[in-house]
Amino acid sequence: MQLTPTAASPLAIDDALLWRLFEPFTDRSAGEVAWTREARRRKWKLSKNYLRRRLLGRLTGDERSEQVILDEYEKSWSGTEYDRYSLDRFPRNDFIPWVWRDRRFFATDVGGTRFRQLMLIRAIELTRPRSVLEIGCGNGINLILLACRFPEVSFTGLELTEAGQRAARGFQERHATLPDFLCDFAPEPLPDPLGFKRIRFERGSAAELPFADGSFDFVQTVLALEQMEQIRARALGEMARVTAGHSFNIEPFRDVNTGWSRLYVERRNYFRGGIDELSSLGLEPQWAAADFPQELFLKAAAVLSKKRG
Repeated sequence: MQLTPTAASPLAIDDALLWRLFEPFTDRSAGEVAWTREARRRKWKLSKNYLRRRLLGRLTGDERSEQVILDEYEKSWSGTEYDRYSLDRFPRNDFIPWVWRDRRFFATDVGGTRFRQLMLIRAIELTRPRSVLEIGCGNGINLILLACRFPEVSFTGLELTEAGQRAARGFQERHATLPDFLCDFAPEPLPDPLGFKRIRFERGSAAELPFADGSFDFVQTVLALEQMEQIRARALGEMARVTAGHSFNIEPFRDVNTGWSRLYVERRNYFRGGIDELSSLGLEPQWAAADFPQELFLKAAAVLSKKRG
């Protein structure tokens, strides 16, 4: 599928707005020399590890199983606090190389969470669903903000890990209203600061979604399919099954990962599906965009699809 510029796509998000949302989470003290040095170091490490895997991988069976992924994210979500989304208190020890247009800089993915939130908002405004499911919702941050932005929409989150579900439900229990720092983090004003209380956070696998056919008007994933290469066809088929209308996926589709990025994806056994593959699994891509800030070695495309038939 031919990619559409983000500003010219139905998302209609221009460069100035993207950068305004993302820029607070960049490291303005690091220069070009530091970026180049770190990029070279990462390329060398990637090359070495990839060659080792090519030589030994088939013998050692080092594919990332669902259990390996589960263990990784149980640990990750157990140690993640919501104040990482504060404009003042976000973690400054995890800056990595990013690229966008002709810019090269260090940034943290918290900034990515922020501008991707605006993409989700625009996609929901376009499709006007009454019910939304996020598969692989993690600690629920996307839905927490969306539910406060769209009080008329019913939101459900599905997460593989107990730690992620526990974090999301714990947030609902601890807070009487949305904290000010998350209101500031949101890309647009939130009309209902109590909306997050209404989200259903469930636990389950994307390979076997615990929902009836056509249960949701809109199904979204945000860097969740990247971990599902081993169950790719089943997960995409299940996503198509439970949506009655649209899916919106911000994921590392093969179409936008070439060169070093393709090498990184293969090294990590990440999602390798192509955008056009969605058509064979029950979803018809409508448009795709990818010209937004990206990690150096892992690119994503935002793809809106409509259920076939």
